[in-house]
Amino acid sequence: MNEEKIKELLNRYQSGQCTEVEKAWVESWYNNLLKDSKTVLAEDIIKKDLKSVYKKLPNPYKVKFVEYLPRIAASILFVMSLSVGFYLFQKRNSNSVTQISLQIKENDEAISLNKTFLTLTNGVKIALDSAPIGEIAEQGGIKITKVKEGLIAYTKISNKINDIKTAELNIVTTTKGGQYQIILSDGTNIWLNTASSLKFPTSFSQGKRNVELIGEGYFEVAKNKAMPFKVLTEHQEVKVLGTHFNINSYNDEPTTKTTLLEGSVKILELNSQRTKLLEPGEQSSVKVNGNIKIARVNTENAIAWKSGVFQFQNSDIESVMRQLSRWYDVDVEFEGELPAIKLWGEVHRNASIIKALEFLSYFDLKYKIVNKGETKKIIITTYN
Repeated sequence: MNEEKIKELLNRYQSGQCTEVEKAWVESWYNNLLKDSKTVLAEDIIKKDLKSVYKKLPNPYKVKFVEYLPRIAASILFVMSLSVGFYLFQKRNSNSVTQISLQIKENDEAISLNKTFLTLTNGVKIALDSAPIGEIAEQGGIKITKVKEGLIAYTKISNKINDIKTAELNIVTTTKGGQYQIILSDGTNIWLNTASSLKFPTSFSQGKRNVELIGEGYFEVAKNKAMPFKVLTEHQEVKVLGTHFNINSYNDEPTTKTTLLEGSVKILELNSQRTKLLEPGEQSSVKVNGNIKIARVNTENAIAWKSGVFQFQNSDIESVMRQLSRWYDVDVEFEGELPAIKLWGEVHRNASIIKALEFLSYFDLKYKIVNKGETKKIIITTYN
């Protein structure tokens, strides 16, 4: 992209005339900086326009933006855009890491893969996607209602709850491609991501609000100072009184990540018994060896899945493919040496797998889909 095109784009951004894709590109531009680029532009002109962009940016980004102003224009080469909304940024230095910013939008070929099941205490399994709207079960003085597609709620039945000494345990499970929202009996809202499960009591008693999570879930916990809320995963326990946070605890991920949006939470690593307190805007990463790392992050990236998109921020190809594998219900296998690439941007979850994989060809990668019975495998290889 030449100097005039960049100026035109920045002017449109300042006046609010950019498309959503152009706006996303400008706002992620400075975050995708690569050092030592040899591209040369008129720095005084570009800096003036970039300062105008800076005034429009949300506050969390401004500190980093000021640091990068002198070399933004020389950092990234705009290569091309595709019909599905890809934007590719690549350094001229062949030894550097390549970064791709992508915007894959909805398409008519996409199919709905929602598959969610509710398992009651007695072992009865209910397919929630095919269940009718309305009351679907009653357990332990609690009425279970399918409020609408994608949402069930647990509500107390007057007078009956007092007769229950031990709460019934239920499990909501999403298969690959599924996603569901649950409102617990205390008013806590939970969004369950694909290939995940939540085990919880139908009602809370004895001063405890404990649930168990496998996979990923976003929690908006109802405040109750007398009864802390705890989320148990394989490697950690999260304790809260009332707050908003996301937990990613898939077993195929190298760490368990907890991202805090509001309030405060206490992270307990189960093996080492180490603890950390999180503040809003922070994310903890817990490894099997007991280490807990804390970093400030863009929290919107962590919960983008709730809005039906994959959000990538400096993600390597293995991480991206793990997310696509869970959603599209496919296994992934790599053959040959993979390029050192980082990806930024978003992919709509109702885009077809074919659209989602189009970026591979721009890194000399090809893939094939192999069907083995009911299992699908994507094999990714380098071009010879």
